[in-house]
Amino acid sequence: MRGLVNLIRLARPSHWMKNLFVFAALLFSRKVADPAAIGEAVVAFAGFCLASSAIYAVNDALDRKEDARHPVKRRRPVAAGQIGPVAATIFALVLGAASLAVAATLTGRFVLTVAAYLVLMIAYVAGLKRVAVLDVLIIASGFVVRAYAGGVAIDVPVTAWLALCTLALALFLGFAKRESERVALGSAAAETRPVEWAMYDAKTLDHMMTVTATLAIATYMLYTVSPETVDRVGHRWMFLTVLPVVYAIFRFYRQAISGLATGPVEMVRRDPAFVIALVVWVVMAAALLFANSIIGRLGLPGSG
Repeated sequence: MRGLVNLIRLARPSHWMKNLFVFAALLFSRKVADPAAIGEAVVAFAGFCLASSAIYAVNDALDRKEDARHPVKRRRPVAAGQIGPVAATIFALVLGAASLAVAATLTGRFVLTVAAYLVLMIAYVAGLKRVAVLDVLIIASGFVVRAYAGGVAIDVPVTAWLALCTLALALFLGFAKRESERVALGSAAAETRPVEWAMYDAKTLDHMMTVTATLAIATYMLYTVSPETVDRVGHRWMFLTVLPVVYAIFRFYRQAISGLATGPVEMVRRDPAFVIALVVWVVMAAALLFANSIIGRLGLPGSG
């Protein structure tokens, strides 16, 4: 039983929330109320949960020595000696195969997308994560692949806006995570994450966070008022959802420079205000996506 518990811990189910990006295409498409599309999106989410867990297992096997020196990561099963690196690698292969099997229940394009994600992330954990800036670019690309895969799963085109919004936000989160690690661990950061920390000094990371936070907010603002979005939604009120987005990004920024935002999962666990902002955004977006008929009946300005 203990072995099963350790395997579950190795899969990091708490990090599966990162795969919610798979639902982005569904949320902003005309299929948001289509039961078949919802089912396909759920299957896509399951496939990416298995794929991401496979990558976590490989990563933990390769990084076991660095993780053992980290105040939190040393509790991971492989770093703690509860699961051997060979067993973790075999587990990763099983999870990767399972993810492709699940993907095969949808379309060939979706299988290729999951396979591309696995190849990209294996390249990351195998060595590219050691290259500063490129490490965050690859992680951000992984989120874009998730968003794209969600569109492939339900057979809707993924717009450039969705890709750009996802990329900008993921870049900000990645650089913010590096800054939080630098602040929280200091010189010990180099012993726990094998990356070119000389590139990630305080001034450089501050600029990177500022630029990507600005990009994330500006890109989303432009998306909400773009003619394409107005035509799809049926009214011009989506710009209101910018408010919780701005709050959440600034909240994450502040926690990062305090060394308290080692990732979105940890923020969800520890920061109720951040969670509330996310919930408010989801509720507002969902309400506005279904509000066209109501706005039209009330005769409010800006209705489609």
